Amino acid sequence: MSKKNRKLFSTRSQKYKKSIEECTNIIATSPFWIQFSTTIKVVLNGSNLSSILCYGLGNFFESIQSKYQLGLLLTIKNEFKVKNCYVYDPKFTDAERTHLAEVGCDSLSENEEGKRNLLPGTFVYMPHCPKQLLNNLLWANWNKEILMSCIIVCNSIDQTVTSTLDRILNKYAYYVKKISPYVIEKKCCDNFIYDDVFNDMSLHIFPDEKFKELENIFWERGKEPMYDNDELEFITKFECMSFQS
Repeated sequence: MSKKNRKLFSTRSQKYKKSIEECTNIIATSPFWIQFSTTIKVVLNGSNLSSILCYGLGNFFESIQSKYQLGLLLTIKNEFKVKNCYVYDPKFTDAERTHLAEVGCDSLSENEEGKRNLLPGTFVYMPHCPKQLLNNLLWANWNKEILMSCIIVCNSIDQTVTSTLDRILNKYAYYVKKISPYVIEKKCCDNFIYDDVFNDMSLHIFPDEKFKELENIFWERGKEPMYDNDELEFITKFECMSFQS
């Protein structure tokens, strides 16, 4: 890279970083955050978050929605003093991965398709991710002890189930549909100053009192979910490999 191009790249990078800092500050001082953080504290009830797992930020150097979504991630990380923060999006650029490392986030190197085993006490943050990704995450963690200890912020499970045909749910979101009657949703993500950043998202918890009625057969896990490539919103690990080749 020439000296001129290096200077241009550095200038653009600093501009992006400043913009993200501004978005983070807006989040951290907003009524939205006061309500959202209060809800998290009530749910935690004095316990700590062990880690954060985030999918689906997109290109936050370019997208204003993604900048604010990253701002919320960083505010959660800072407020609750979470050291381990793992982030993945197949669209991340090298510059974005470098920035994530600078702010204390570990960018996962492979597309796990959401099939990642969670540690107890994980805060999962999936802004506007496809239903297949949540379905995979539930399949990989189809264990009542794990789910009861975690918090998932994503598109409303209730809205997903009630607005989607059964045949589509059975094909793309079987575990989402199966867990939906036993989830408590707290719609605390709908009062931000911009209505297209956190719209339709909810905080989801899986309380013991809901799970007590379930027999062991409920937790028997089926084979690994696989999907046809007719849903463009979900990017498989094989597609990521083809992007990189």
